[in-house]
Amino acid sequence: MRIFDVEQAAPADLRDHSESLIPGEEVRAAFTSATATILFTERRILLVTREHLLEERVETGSYPYRAVRHFALQESASADGLRQLRIWFGGEDQPLHLRARPGTDLHPLQRLLAEKLA
Repeated sequence: MRIFDVEQAAPADLRDHSESLIPGEEVRAAFTSATATILFTERRILLVTREHLLEERVETGSYPYRAVRHFALQESASADGLRQLRIWFGGEDQPLHLRARPGTDLHPLQRLLAEKLA
């Protein structure tokens, strides 16, 4: 997996990814970085990555919540407010690592993951 510096996605950022969703699938949380969009729906996690900023190759990975082994939220004790969320998937050695830019709240995502893993 890779490390992404993310911020919460605006609804306009999601229009390009609507073809990846099945009918009726609702996005519960979404984050973007320079080279990726991560969508958390009620059914799965979609990871849409571009190989490079200028490259046309795009890969869309779909991970059902049942593939999530565990997750961890780390918050900085300093004033910078840095938050990091790591999600481990079965069969993957390294986690999906989301580093939130200041002002990005990862607590709703933490609640969603806890709900799906319960």
